[in-house]
Amino acid sequence: MDEPINQRQRILARKAALWSERSSWVNHWRDISDYQQPRAGRFFVTDRNRGDKRANNILDNAAVFGSRTLAAGMMSGMTSPARPWFRLEIQDKDLMESGAVKAWLHDTAVLLRAMFAGSNTYRALHTLYEELGLFGTAATIVLPDFDSVLHHYPLTVGEYALGTNQKGIVDTLCREFQMTVSQLVDQFGLENCSDTVKNMYNRRQLDSWVDVVHMIQPRRERDYTKMDGKNKRFASCYMEPGRENFDVFLSESGFDVFPVLAPRWVVTGNDIYGTSPGMECLGDVKQLQHQQLRKGQAIDYQVNPPITVPTKYREAAKARLPGGVFYVDSQGSNQVVRTAFDVNLNLSHLMVD
Repeated sequence: MDEPINQRQRILARKAALWSERSSWVNHWRDISDYQQPRAGRFFVTDRNRGDKRANNILDNAAVFGSRTLAAGMMSGMTSPARPWFRLEIQDKDLMESGAVKAWLHDTAVLLRAMFAGSNTYRALHTLYEELGLFGTAATIVLPDFDSVLHHYPLTVGEYALGTNQKGIVDTLCREFQMTVSQLVDQFGLENCSDTVKNMYNRRQLDSWVDVVHMIQPRRERDYTKMDGKNKRFASCYMEPGRENFDVFLSESGFDVFPVLAPRWVVTGNDIYGTSPGMECLGDVKQLQHQQLRKGQAIDYQVNPPITVPTKYREAAKARLPGGVFYVDSQGSNQVVRTAFDVNLNLSHLMVD
């Protein structure tokens, strides 16, 4: 008789299914990252502090600046921190005519704007808009915070997977990332960590990295008579996937409302992930980089073409630099220093295109 599947096993099984579902998008996201925003995207759990992810494929920054312009435009047009970008109303139009109701709604809106300004909301929203324009899908987790009331944890494409309900609304987010030993102990307490983490902590290996899986999904089995975190509408579970005790979480809590903002640019049919301007212009971006490469090569041929030099002047290489002087005998045409071939490339068509 098969052993019953515990909750951790169910979560890891769903994580594998979500990762499989998004797999066909990963190569497209990688291309966008390589050609438009190299530091965006985390496609392996060990992808962190990737200083080596440089803009080696980018010879023309038009797409990079375009992405930033799009994000800035969305920020200033929809959620500008410099102006009141929202107001509160209630559905009862008659009650909205009450002066006391209007005053309460106004004061509450002012308080919310102050709360957003005092947290990292606006920085996170700008990151969200940039990811949305590039990859068609973006996500940030919004959690309560003692110091600033709320705190955003913006994610980048590749480190998370999404799931939707029957209406096509995102209701599940799973992410796999790494935390240091000190971060794990500070957030979850030493007693909730695995023996491996406890040993590293006792040896003061505080900056060692540990794999963590975080699943936020609807809780389908709960006690409706209780209001504790383990019986909220949405479950939030942190775990070490390689933990020795396979039936213990780092943390198990929940939320009444799905604590994730996961906008998608354009969704086709029942797709979970969106398409974006970054996807639509990827071919143009690659063509632009290729043309810039060829233009640079053509200019280089004209400015510094290959030349033929008599072998007797082999040691006079420095004389060929700007300002150098060659002393040559004029007897015989084979003694003349000349270019290997005349380079006169017409760049006008390339520049116009």
